Amino acid sequence: MATVQYVKLLPNGHIDLAHLEELLMANDQKKIVSLMHANNEIGNKLDMHKVGALCEKYNALFHSDTVQTVGHFPFHLRETPVHFITGAAHKFHGPKGIGLLYINENASIRPFIFGGGQERNMRAGTENVYGIVGFAKALELAESSYHSDSEYIRSLKFYMHDALKKNMPQVEFNGDVFGESLYTVLSASFPASEKSEMLLFNLDINNICVSGGSACASGVEEVSHVIKAMQENSNNVTVRFSFSKYNTREEIDYTVNKLKELL
Repeated sequence: MATVQYVKLLPNGHIDLAHLEELLMANDQKKIVSLMHANNEIGNKLDMHKVGALCEKYNALFHSDTVQTVGHFPFHLRETPVHFITGAAHKFHGPKGIGLLYINENASIRPFIFGGGQERNMRAGTENVYGIVGFAKALELAESSYHSDSEYIRSLKFYMHDALKKNMPQVEFNGDVFGESLYTVLSASFPASEKSEMLLFNLDINNICVSGGSACASGVEEVSHVIKAMQENSNNVTVRFSFSKYNTREEIDYTVNKLKELL
């Protein structure tokens, strides 16, 4: 039987590492720390080296969900104190339905599915060869154009931040926008009103794809658990804007103008 404990957040949305150390120090049982390398709603990035050092200090395994960062940031896993990472191809324009699990050679786990000897005896069953090849090619392309793509996409994020601030002074932004965060995500909150209640729906019918939280909750009007954890009593309407190398400033201008009409 496993007991789950949640780490507190700082006001800017980053993980409270002091609280994490308290939790690790207070527990002498087998433990695993599982934290997102980058949050998919507000974009904040975790310092994996600091978390990994704490896990080493208190003899804990460390897993990081790197779905938002594989293909978007360089990784040096031999120099990173992490036991497991997970990733997904569709986040860097690869095929949907294929992902990866990295297991550090110093970590020993038993397979969840028994049978054949596939995946080094760790996962029985026929392998998704087409998906694997697509994953590898998409990652190769993403890494080859990382510097130019990341610079361009980051410029779109900051352009939208400035455009929203200029046209809607009451807008607020969630997370560490100009610090340790994804260059692909911008989370903005607008004052709650009758006009903002159906904001996601109205943007959708105007061919603008956004969400109120993660992509998993696209089209859902409820306040996300991530925003609640940061702003317990907030009544603002939060919208997550995501950017890729295929977006343009013209699309941002269209979105901002449509927001002005709607709000």
